[in-house]
Amino acid sequence: MLYNIESRKAIEIKNICRKLNIAYRDVEKKDYGYKLGYLLNISEDDFRSSGEDFDDEMLFLSEFGNGILDLFLALLRKKKCSVALNAVLTETNKEFTSYELFNEISNEHKAMQKGETYNQA
Repeated sequence: MLYNIESRKAIEIKNICRKLNIAYRDVEKKDYGYKLGYLLNISEDDFRSSGEDFDDEMLFLSEFGNGILDLFLALLRKKKCSVALNAVLTETNKEFTSYELFNEISNEHKAMQKGETYNQA
C-alpha cells in the first residue's frame, strides 16, 4: 500500500510491482481510519477511527512470498525510490489504522535517526 508517494516515485514503484506481479494500492486519506487488515481484505472488521492526517511518504508491505521482499527492496534501491517510512504486515499492526501505523513507524524512524532505541508506550 502506498501513502503520499510523489508521482515519479509512485510510477517507478508501481512498475516494479507489475514486474514482480505484486498487487498495489494507493491509500486515500479518507481510508486512513480503517484497520489495515480491512484495507488488505484479510479482516472483515471495518472499525473506523479518526486521527491526524499525514503527508509523509509511507509504504506498507504485505504477503510477499519467499525472496520477493528482498528483490523488491533491491529494485527500489536500484531505481533510487527509497521511502523512509515503511513497514511489513504483522499480527499486531494488522489491527492498526493507517494513522496508528504512521505514528508508530515515524516515531521509530525519528529514534533511529537520533541513534536511540524506540520503546512503544
